Formats: sequence, C-alpha cells, structure tokens
Amino acid sequence: MGLNAPPAAMPDRWWQLEKMLMNQIKLPILIFFLLAFKLSDGQNFGNFQKIEKQKLHNDLELIYQGLDKFHSGMYWYTPKDSVDNAFEKVREAINRDMNILEFHKLIAPLIALSREDHTDIYLPRSVREKINIESTFIPFTFTFLGTKLYCVKNGSNYQGLKIEGKEIESINGETPINIIRKIGSLFASDGFIETVKYSDLEGFDFSKYYFYHYGIIEHFNIKFKDLESSISIKSLKIESINKNLDERYTNKKIDKETELLEFKILNNKTAYLGLHSFSNSKIKKETQQKRLKKFLKNSFKSISDNNITTLIIDVSENGGGTEGNEGLIYAYLGDNYQKYNKVRAKQQKVILDNGVDKPIKLKTFGFFERMFVNKKMLDGSLERKQWIGYGLMAYKKEPKYKFSGNVYVIISPKTYSGGSEFSNMMYTNDLATFVGQETGGGYLGNTSGYSQELILPNSEIEIDIPALQFVMNVKSKLPPGRGVIPDYEVIPTYEQYINEENACLKYILEQLENEK
Repeated sequence: MGLNAPPAAMPDRWWQLEKMLMNQIKLPILIFFLLAFKLSDGQNFGNFQKIEKQKLHNDLELIYQGLDKFHSGMYWYTPKDSVDNAFEKVREAINRDMNILEFHKLIAPLIALSREDHTDIYLPRSVREKINIESTFIPFTFTFLGTKLYCVKNGSNYQGLKIEGKEIESINGETPINIIRKIGSLFASDGFIETVKYSDLEGFDFSKYYFYHYGIIEHFNIKFKDLESSISIKSLKIESINKNLDERYTNKKIDKETELLEFKILNNKTAYLGLHSFSNSKIKKETQQKRLKKFLKNSFKSISDNNITTLIIDVSENGGGTEGNEGLIYAYLGDNYQKYNKVRAKQQKVILDNGVDKPIKLKTFGFFERMFVNKKMLDGSLERKQWIGYGLMAYKKEPKYKFSGNVYVIISPKTYSGGSEFSNMMYTNDLATFVGQETGGGYLGNTSGYSQELILPNSEIEIDIPALQFVMNVKSKLPPGRGVIPDYEVIPTYEQYINEENACLKYILEQLENEK
C-alpha cells in the first residue's frame, strides 16, 4: 500500500490475553482509589456549601444503579467485581459531610470505570459559574503533543516571560505524565486508550482538571525545558487570565477556518479527502453541498475522472456524528459486510430508586424502534434486527464510483465514535495504511446513542449514560481495549501545531515522493 511495507498485524494471542488483562486491572483500580482518598484530605476547593453525608450516599446509590442497570457496556473492559469494589471504597470514603467538588473528585473516577468516552459527568451550571468567578488556576493555555506538555499562551501577570512554545518538564515537582495519571482519572476514555487523556486536555482544560483534582493552589513552580531554574507562577482567577490573554494575543494570527468537508486534487496521482465530522446537522449548516452523500458522490466522480491512484482520507478531527455516515464513505472503498456483530441495549426501561428520593426512570427506545427495529432477548436486553434502516451491514447501496487505488487514512486521538468506526472497518479489512496517532475510539466498538441524563437529586451533578452497545465485527488484530494503532506514528512539532500544518499529510506526501 505504499510507504514501504507496514508492520505485520498483531497476532491472535492478544485476544487470548483479554481475560488475563481484565484480572490485572483489578489491583491498579484499588490502589488508585486508596491514593485518591488520601490526597483528598486537607484540599481547598473553595467556599461551597457542605452536603450531608447521607444525601451523598443516596446520590452514590443512584449512580451505581444507573451504570449497572442501564449502561450496556459498563463491564466491557472493567469487571463487575472491580466496579463493585471501587464503589465500596467510595462509600467508605464518604464518612463526613462534603462540598460538591470533594464529592465530584470521588465519583468522577467511578464514571471513568465505564471506559467509554460517551459516558460524561457535569457539575451543575451554578457551581461552574461560581468556580469561574471565585477559583484560581494555572494561568496558561496548554497543548500535549504526544506526551509532551507545552505552554501555548501565557495569561499570568508576568508578561515578560518568553515561555510560549516551551516544553514543561514539571509542575510543583510532578512530571506531566504523573499529573495525567491523576487528573486523567476524572474523565472516561474508550477502553485503555491513553492518548485521549493527553489530547483532551488542550487549551484551558488542563488547568481546569488540575483544579478539579488538586483544588486551589496559590503558586506553581514550573520547570521549563532549556530554562535553568523553575519559575514561580501565581494562580489567578479566570477574569484576570482572560484580561491578560486579550491584551497580549488579540492582534495575533486568527485561527484558520477549516471546512468540515474538504476535497483537493494534490497532483496528477493523489487526492485529499478531509472528513472532519459525520454530523448531518453540522454538515447541513456549515458546508456548501449540505449533505455528505452528495459531497462524496461529487468527490469520487472527480477522482475517477482524473484517474487518481492514491487517496488520502483525513479523519483525524472526526469525532463522529450521525450514525450511518461512516458507511457512506466506506462504501466507495470496500465490499459490503456485516460491520456489527450486534447492537444491543441492556434494558428498555429501568427505575432507579435509593429508597429516599423520588425514583428516576431511564428509557431507551420509542414505541416504533422498540417494536419493529429490535428484538427482545432471553436476558431482557434488546438487539437490533437486520432491517431497512441502519441495520447491521456496512452500507445499504453500492455507489457508482468505487475506488480501488492506494488509500491512506490519517487518524488521531480525536478520531472517535463514527470516525473511529470508519477507521475500524478499514483496518480490519486491510484497506488502508494508517498514519498519525492511535484513535480515540475503541477498535471493538463503543457504547453510545440514546444517552439518558441522570441528574442526582442532592448534588445536582449530571451523569450522561449511553444506552446502545455497538459491538463491531473486527478481526483479532489489536490488543483488547485499544484503538486503531497507526502503521506510522506521526506527532506534530510545536511549530507545525501552532501554524496549523497537517504534519501527517506532509509526511505521506514526502514518503510518496521518495518512492518515485
């Protein structure tokens, strides 16, 4: 497929190691929770009202029931006994009245045990607004390139510091990797994919999650690479940080607008297809052709008319969107097959009841889909039938302008949901060479769709619980719990990042040129 021969596929032994892997994660889960509770003592999260201990226990019970009864993929990667043990440790840790951020720090890692990025936790708006007004943060914006942390913008009171673009070696004596091991536990990622823990903490999100874990810290001793001594930086409120950023960067280069759907003929043999979203609503609102189907038809007609032999498909920014759109692009590249082993909902309806607060009902399907699209299984779950709708197949109809040349797919940790499903189909059927970084979406599939909002009655924290488990029909070529791993890893330099250069595209074109 070009770029020399890609590495051989992972052997089947990875599939045989799945059970062993599940057993091995139990001890690290226990160690993490013990460590987290020890660190909670004496932290300052600000002036938030305490919530009674029993009310916190009541909320915790609803979280457990919601994940256990409704989340169809809850035990895909984390065994039930490990989840139960983790919940028990949190019950023991809630031994006093706590404010909402102390409680959040305890329960967020429980949500993350779903190992499913569609499972989210949100603080109440009133709490987020109070944090934005009263709390203080590291006054920088950041980016991770691979596992290396860089300062992008300086919002501190020290304008003279020339630290933009410098790599950070430690913050208060901890390396970025060690920090991520802690703050990365506060949000879920698919399976055991670590790249997402870094890529999701871009911009001000690193500072925000640092606060969620460590609380308010007055000063940060930051060691930059190539600077002899650490720099002491005072934490600031968001208002002050934004004021400093506005004064320093308002007149700087404005970020380039990227079209959601891009098609370019790069030379007489090579074309580029940028599919940066599969969301029908975004495509309709933000693109000229309004529909992905029309865009793809026109693009592949042009590919055929111009005798293009190499196609580069970029899904590195594609976080998914409307179900079925991943199949529209795949249809131009591969043969039809059953892409899902099954699409499953654990229950049609569940009632969450802690015995004190008003019971909460979570519901999956409407009447039509429950009766005609899905069949009820012996265990009470519902599984999708093969029918005229989305069904289980890769696509519905063979398109006119099929492409049979060389295909390269650019991927990244932001390749997720439908974007990663497209990558999974291409990978399992050996239809492309992959360049970039491991996808953020799991190779085995995901749990998404028909998410229900569980608003806890006492803390008012919101948990989004997805209902549908999409189990993909893939060959055993990758370790369980991983995303698609690229044949050629390309991580942009800081200069490429700040100038918004497509490092992966540049790499592919250079390699193709070298092959001439």
